[in-house]
Amino acid sequence: MDRLIIVSCLWAFSFGINKAWVAGADPVLVSFIRLALALLALLPWLRWPRAGRAAVPALLGIGAVQFGLMYVALNYCFIVLQAYQVALFTVFTPLYVAAMHSLRRGRAPLGLFAAAAAALAGAALVERWQVDRRTFWAAFGVMQVSNLAFAWGQVAYRDWRRRNPGENDLAVFGWLYLGGALVALAWAAFGSDWGELASYPAQRWAALVYLGLVASGAGFYLWNTGALRARPGVLAVMNNLKSPLAVLVSVIFWGAYAAMSPRDWLFLAAGSALIIGAAASASRTSEE
Repeated sequence: MDRLIIVSCLWAFSFGINKAWVAGADPVLVSFIRLALALLALLPWLRWPRAGRAAVPALLGIGAVQFGLMYVALNYCFIVLQAYQVALFTVFTPLYVAAMHSLRRGRAPLGLFAAAAAALAGAALVERWQVDRRTFWAAFGVMQVSNLAFAWGQVAYRDWRRRNPGENDLAVFGWLYLGGALVALAWAAFGSDWGELASYPAQRWAALVYLGLVASGAGFYLWNTGALRARPGVLAVMNNLKSPLAVLVSVIFWGAYAAMSPRDWLFLAAGSALIIGAAASASRTSEE
């Protein structure tokens, strides 16, 4: 649980840093840089899995989805959404984790559908009307791709480790980052302007180095390995904690409050309560 708490606090500041100093850059290039740096952080410990070379494609595939697809989708959303909105909408992740567990058991409790409806209503309350509504909901949809990818990756890595209990997380986790980096690299090869990198100011590079080495490199490793050690209920609580904590930090420390009216605060509070409550309800439903 200690690892999950540390990462929740770490990620709480990442959304604002991304919005303030990175948003506006090519989201695919940003994803590749972050994942390449994350891989660099764990490269000294990277080894062949004890399960053999056949395990490498499985790990690459998990990383391609959980980190590659997730990051590209997430970074696109920072172009349109406020940092606190991106942070809040990540709370849908435990709802998807709950749905995956329920589907595995061959059932889909009505409580999950009710939770999904409540969370969607919460998102509508959080919408900032200054942004074109079609643009907002398009970005919201892309966020769900990001959430689904991250949820699936958590479950998939947990399952893989249970099938391979003798593996050393530190020795194999870099394969996930490599899988994610390869996805972003392939995507960038066909549609990104690599010359853009030369125009990045020092502040943006500093933010990317921090986000890549610390928030991604250390953060995702600690989160996934912490999830292995946590009981399902604890993991659900921590998934639900990191998002509102990130919302609070984004609003207080990154100036979002300056543009918010009392009505905005009311809608943010009501929408946050609906989304967080829905995610918590879904987590409990998945354990019944």
